[in-house]
Amino acid sequence: MKDLQFNIDIAAPVARVWDCMFDPLAYRDWTRAFCEGSYFEGAWETGRRLRLLDPQGFGMEAVVDECRPHALMSLRLVGEIQDGRPLADSRLHAEPAHERYVFNATPEGGTHLVVHLQGWDGFLEFLQDTWPKALQRLKALSESTH
Repeated sequence: MKDLQFNIDIAAPVARVWDCMFDPLAYRDWTRAFCEGSYFEGAWETGRRLRLLDPQGFGMEAVVDECRPHALMSLRLVGEIQDGRPLADSRLHAEPAHERYVFNATPEGGTHLVVHLQGWDGFLEFLQDTWPKALQRLKALSESTH
């Protein structure tokens, strides 16, 4: 696995960016870069499991290792899902991947968001292409008024 990092500055308070990132409806919007109709099941709380899915039931299963609201969200990707069911021979069983989102307030009242993640060879190009697009959509959502 390779470590990747993406950064973005957003002209919105940390609480607003946090809410846009993890709200069920906003999540569906900014994650369209990965797959139209993406959604999650579960709770963004320490120790809880999440399923990150596309409309066909493909995706990942994750455990929230650490959640510090408005500061840090750390996930451990522990399995793959196909057709809505866990993949028995997922390589994540032996070698979990990690994603970490770090939120920092800027002096101007905005947010500097850093995304740290691990990607497999074969998916690196996809991740390098889609994460910047997803973060631009998150930025647009966060900076928009209700």
